[in-house]
Amino acid sequence: MSKRKYIIFCLDLIFILLIIMGGWKVLEEKKYGDLIDSDEVSWIFGGYFFNLYFLHFDLFHPDWKDYEAFDHPPLVKYIVGGAIYLKGHTIDSIEPKTLLNNMPKDKARLYFEIIKNEIPDPIVVIPFIRSVIFGFALSSLLLIYLFVRTSYGILPAMISTVLIIINPIFSKISAWILAEPILLFFFTLFLLLVSFYLKTKNNIYLVFASVVCSFAFSTKLNGILLVPILIIVFLGKNKFSISKRDWKFAMTGCIAFLLITIFLNPVFLNNGIKAIGKMIEVRLSAFHIYQETYKDVALLSVSERFLTATKMIFFRNSLFYNSVKIPVELILFVLGMYYSFKKKDLLLLSMFVFLVVIPISFLPYNVFKYFYWIFPFTHMIAGLSLNLMKEMLSRKGGLSQMRRHN
Repeated sequence: MSKRKYIIFCLDLIFILLIIMGGWKVLEEKKYGDLIDSDEVSWIFGGYFFNLYFLHFDLFHPDWKDYEAFDHPPLVKYIVGGAIYLKGHTIDSIEPKTLLNNMPKDKARLYFEIIKNEIPDPIVVIPFIRSVIFGFALSSLLLIYLFVRTSYGILPAMISTVLIIINPIFSKISAWILAEPILLFFFTLFLLLVSFYLKTKNNIYLVFASVVCSFAFSTKLNGILLVPILIIVFLGKNKFSISKRDWKFAMTGCIAFLLITIFLNPVFLNNGIKAIGKMIEVRLSAFHIYQETYKDVALLSVSERFLTATKMIFFRNSLFYNSVKIPVELILFVLGMYYSFKKKDLLLLSMFVFLVVIPISFLPYNVFKYFYWIFPFTHMIAGLSLNLMKEMLSRKGGLSQMRRHN
């Protein structure tokens, strides 16, 4: 190993260790706090579906046709229920979650206090679930670092990761019992696998990425956004000239996606393809109710959503803007976007469209958790601005040398 490679290896190792140690410290501070959001309680009691699926393997139980089964895909419910089971408890009834979803929104706090008392052994169970969720958040940071590091260099990777770490949205939500940290994990794992596919031209990564798509879609409906990215990258890489071998791997990935999605979510076995429409209907109905109830944070137009997102990501939660009144992240993001367009980076541009622009276009209301899995992608792009600056400095140095020779 050359001296330069050894130094870079040491920098990688030190940076990764700092992320892990810093994450451990944040977790110790946050995992014992009180439940903050009613969604945390909802996800805990959603652990009932872990019992139904893994402990009883009852794939055709009537509760798979219940409203609660359509209220989000089940993977996070399985993870939370599994964490509760590992601590010697189970959620044996769907009733608490049903009550929570049917409560009058103007009396949410009252119902929240009543229902959270039904959580088994909360002193042990809640910190453990939060630790599991935080594990996904911390892993997402490491995957982001690896993705940017292997594709664009060590310094952009460090800048991107640090920008995400210092954003209060990340530290605030990462230890909550929510689906967003798990969704971010699958999104970042997907990007890493697709980057390996582009770099090595090995189609096996295409299949792995398809499997991750199914896990993301089984986490939240938003996970389906990965599918068009994979299709665009696959077609773009092959310039629409697909060999038989490529088609075989593409079909294998497609079959894997469908089988895993159906196998993980028995609502499809019980309701067929119309289950997707029902799940969308349930989520849209919930968004509408929240917009009617909490009108002060409701976002009713696309322009309002983009304006709010810009304020939340680049101003309100910017360490630099709050310190020196300069939106450093926004400036770096604009430069990073210019770099992406300049390089015609298909993966980055697809990521920006499907994981930033489209999600912001449909934001129902202004709450932290909805920005949690969006802003890391803007800050990843911001980190790439360093490569643009390096190119500009290199070009300037080259011009200076030419003038001296002349």
